[in-house]
Amino acid sequence: MGGMGNEKEVSLRSGAAFVKSLERLKYPNESIVVGPDLPQVLSQIKCDCALLALHGKYGEDGTVQGILEYLKIPYTGSGVLASALAMNKITTKQVLTHWGVPTPEWQMADLTKTTSKEVKLQLQLPVVVKPAREGSTVGLSIVRKEEEFHKALDTAATCDKLIVIEKYIDGTEVTVPIWGDTILPIIEIVPKSGFYDYKRKYTPGETEYIIPARISAKAKKLCEEYSLETFRAVGCRQYARADLRIDKNDKPFVLEINTLPGFTETSLFPKSAAKVGITFDQIIESLVEQSTLDYR
Repeated sequence: MGGMGNEKEVSLRSGAAFVKSLERLKYPNESIVVGPDLPQVLSQIKCDCALLALHGKYGEDGTVQGILEYLKIPYTGSGVLASALAMNKITTKQVLTHWGVPTPEWQMADLTKTTSKEVKLQLQLPVVVKPAREGSTVGLSIVRKEEEFHKALDTAATCDKLIVIEKYIDGTEVTVPIWGDTILPIIEIVPKSGFYDYKRKYTPGETEYIIPARISAKAKKLCEEYSLETFRAVGCRQYARADLRIDKNDKPFVLEINTLPGFTETSLFPKSAAKVGITFDQIIESLVEQSTLDYR
């Protein structure tokens, strides 16, 4: 848990919840707060499984998964390639387009090759500007006026020089937890004000979560279908959580898929699982018992 990215604090909270569950399940365990010395730390301990409570860069992006593969330590969640693909919103969109899964129109900007002032907007406003390889809506802006565009690029660039510019889908925001081949109840996300940014995501009372989501049967079926297709197309395993927006015509669009979603005891994945009688401890036990390697 922890890590070296912008989601370190959220990861520590997920890790703390994991530890409580491991204690209840009587698993002997050791907590590792991840830093630059992780390869040395892992090479000096003996463990049967690495239970990953990491989020974002250096944790959810295939980096740690690669270290664990090299050391032959089975781990939870998706493998190296799926983790790296899903963390990069550009490669995710390329895969989704190939598979015919709807995702909002988009363009990219690489600020290692050009300046933000030179980037020309190719989409109709409003658009969402966000770092390509970051999570928890860090560095994200919704641009409604052209004069706001270059400032939004600069904001995103504080997190990543590779940036996604995406057509804003006006409608309902939902998240779809996936557990193996099972879709758990869809969650509707309703911020009390503004949009679902980092503050509204992690401040109690700032956002209402409705389970199951108040969406039509048609939209529900499509959300489930697109989320499962995304899970399989990216090559995820064990569990993940897909984020979608549903437009005014009841058409869902996949925004991204999270291969190591937040897992505090009040996070969305365990909340959805609880609705169908799956306890937090059952999830953790299953993750541990099914931990594996890409190169088994």
